[in-house]
Amino acid sequence: MIKRILKVAAINLALLLVLAAAAELLFGTWFSKDPLDQLGLPRSTRTIVSAAPLYAGGGDFVYRRDQWGFRGDVDPAKVSILTIGGSTTNQLYLPEDQTWQQVLERQFRDAGRTDVVVANAGIDGQSTVGHLQALRDWFPHVPGLKPRFVLAYVGINDTQVSGTWVDTLRHHSFNRIVKQKSALFRLSRQITGMVVASRARLRHDRVDYTAAKWTETGAQPVPSGDSNVEQYRQRLKLMADEIHGMGAVPVFVTQTRGDFKKVGGKLMGMVTETGPNGVDQYNALTPYNAATREVCREHGLLCLDLARDLQFGDGDFYDYLHNSPQGAEKIGRWLYSKLAGLV
Repeated sequence: MIKRILKVAAINLALLLVLAAAAELLFGTWFSKDPLDQLGLPRSTRTIVSAAPLYAGGGDFVYRRDQWGFRGDVDPAKVSILTIGGSTTNQLYLPEDQTWQQVLERQFRDAGRTDVVVANAGIDGQSTVGHLQALRDWFPHVPGLKPRFVLAYVGINDTQVSGTWVDTLRHHSFNRIVKQKSALFRLSRQITGMVVASRARLRHDRVDYTAAKWTETGAQPVPSGDSNVEQYRQRLKLMADEIHGMGAVPVFVTQTRGDFKKVGGKLMGMVTETGPNGVDQYNALTPYNAATREVCREHGLLCLDLARDLQFGDGDFYDYLHNSPQGAEKIGRWLYSKLAGLV
């Protein structure tokens, strides 16, 4: 009986190994010489996306990534402003012409600056860990890409980053090769990212703001300190160095969320059934925005303080942190007001 069980287990294990090997050969990049294939970027893709469940007026549209991994269809040689960030930069559920990048570009075009092209290199779930890797391993391999500005819309996703091995990106060479080339590793990373995003409420879900309840009190203790903030500061400086190395000007933009707001000078956070509420999210994000301002001040970098300067209202977010077309319009116009005299 035991021998039979062991034999069945061995056969099943062998079949799994064969299937895994086949998947790696079909979907991995073990034999590709294209450096962009090693990053697991969505490239040359067209997907139908429906925003109907998320906000009024949302419908079906085509979401595109070009051969270089940028959203839409971009001539790298014409890019003036390269934008990097997570899902709030990618804006998966907004049509291309309603993203804040396209609003920004239209503002320049309407002012007679048809030479200004804004590229969207946002990747859902990516933090400054991923942005730093992109600056080192993605953008240098895009032919003709010489942006004048690299705009980093960062902070929110970094509140979920932990672990020094992730922060330093110093992997053993064999480990890094496997992580870059393995289809199964990319799949596991995507699944893990979805789970983390779900737990942190970073996924895309419609929130009924008209029925929301607000509180001045956090549901969790105020954090006394976060060692990850210091590592975030270090990554910002490294990103600035990489951007300068591209011959571009780094621009860091602070972030805010839709589940907290100031009312009469008081902080109000959205009540949640479980986990952190809006006040807790404010307390988690504020040290990262402060670190962004400090790094810019200490190193003479350009910081656009969206978190403090831009006021959002009803209908500007469709969930806790993703903007509706109305909110993206505000961001694009605000960015233009800050960059018009510089670009």
